[in-house]
Amino acid sequence: MNAWIRGALLIGALALVGTSACGGPDVATQHRERGDTHLANSEWQKAAEEYDQSLAADPKQEKTWEKKAYAHMQAGEMDKADAALLKTLDLKPDAGKKAEVYRNLAGMYMQKGNNEKAEGYFLEAVKIDPKDDTSLGWLGEMYSQRGGARDMKAPAQPDHLNKAIEYYDKMIAAKPELPTAYLNKRIAVNKLLENERQQKASADMEAQNAAGDKDKEAEAKAKSEKHQARMDELKKQFDELTQKLVEVQKNAPPPAPAAAPAKK
Repeated sequence: MNAWIRGALLIGALALVGTSACGGPDVATQHRERGDTHLANSEWQKAAEEYDQSLAADPKQEKTWEKKAYAHMQAGEMDKADAALLKTLDLKPDAGKKAEVYRNLAGMYMQKGNNEKAEGYFLEAVKIDPKDDTSLGWLGEMYSQRGGARDMKAPAQPDHLNKAIEYYDKMIAAKPELPTAYLNKRIAVNKLLENERQQKASADMEAQNAAGDKDKEAEAKAKSEKHQARMDELKKQFDELTQKLVEVQKNAPPPAPAAAPAKK
């Protein structure tokens, strides 16, 4: 999800040589190369300072903005990392690439455990590209976790689970051939189903305890019937998702063969 993060050190280790009209390295290149050296040596502050000077000379260096962001992130300067990545938006040619910037920002904050900021940037990505299945999937996952779908012992939070399902539905609409959304939606639906079972059992107990009080007993039985109807609806969804998941997995392309080992 964060290719710029994974590649920053590798890029930083390369000698990116530029020339001026005189044939020697220009100012932007000199500072960028010094920044690359500091980055490769995990000298984050020094790297960021050199990238600052390089970008002052030539602000249209997309990769340098990304490396500057990475250096700030590693130094714990999240606001500066944020600002550096946002600078690349104007250098991106289309909506898909701009959405990727916001996804990278979201991933940066997720690595630091700040899911609130991450969510905001995933939402920005979806605004630009409503079919951004990666951002939709992560938004679904965030709400699924908040709803208790990832913890069998956690109480269900229906509002969050329904929001997760909403994002999974959008993901399915964007990429119906991917099994992930069906699988994750199925987990959220199952959590809702289990919650309805518990609610029905509680209503049944109320009806039993209210025996002799017709009004309370009728009220409890009405609750039980309501939960049963919702259970039936969710069970149908669960079964349909199971069937769809099997179909999608069956039609999924086979994995690419492993590369043959290099001959010595």
